[in-house]
Amino acid sequence: MPSLFDSIMPINAKFVENFTPRLADNALQLGDLAPDFELPDHTGTPVKLSDFRGKPVLLVFTRIFTDKIFCPLCYPHLLGLRADTENFRARGAEIVLVNSTSIEMTRQIVQEQGFTFPTLSDAEWRVFGLYRLGAALGAPLPAQFLLDRNGIVRFKYVAGTDLSNQLPFHPENAQMLALIDALNQDNTAP
Repeated sequence: MPSLFDSIMPINAKFVENFTPRLADNALQLGDLAPDFELPDHTGTPVKLSDFRGKPVLLVFTRIFTDKIFCPLCYPHLLGLRADTENFRARGAEIVLVNSTSIEMTRQIVQEQGFTFPTLSDAEWRVFGLYRLGAALGAPLPAQFLLDRNGIVRFKYVAGTDLSNQLPFHPENAQMLALIDALNQDNTAP
C-alpha cells in the first residue's frame, strides 16, 4: 500500500520527464482496428482489450496522478461514467478505463470511487504509448475511443494533438450512448 506521501506527491522521474507537453500524434484513425493490449486490472488480473470483442467498448484513457490526485477536468468525466455505467451496459456496451497509476493505487481508486467497470493499470504508460497519446504536467493526456463489436474505432477524441487543445473537453456520455445505439442498429440490420 502506498504511503500518504506517495499518494499526494506525484513528483518522480516520469513526472519530471513529462512535465513539458508532448503532443499526441493522432495516428489511430476511424475505421482502424484498435491495437490490442493486455494490462492488469485493480486486482492484478490480466485483461486484454480483445476480451471484450462482441460488444461495443468505450475505451477511456484518463489522467490520474495518484489515488488522491485526479485531473480536475477528468474527474467529473469519471464520475459521469460511474453514474452512467448501467446505461452503457443496458446497451450491451462496456466501459474500459486505462489509467497511469500502479496496481495498488488503481485498487484504492476503484474501492474509493466505486467504479464497477474494468479499471486497468498502465503505470509504465506502455499502452498510452501504443496509442501514441501525448503527455503534459507529468501525466499522459486523455483520450477516448468508441469501438464497435469487432474492435474497429468508430469515434475518437485525443487531447493534445496540437498546442491549442491541451485542456480536455471529454465527450458527453449522451453522445457516446447515442453512437452505441446507432452501432447496435447497424449490427442488427438484415
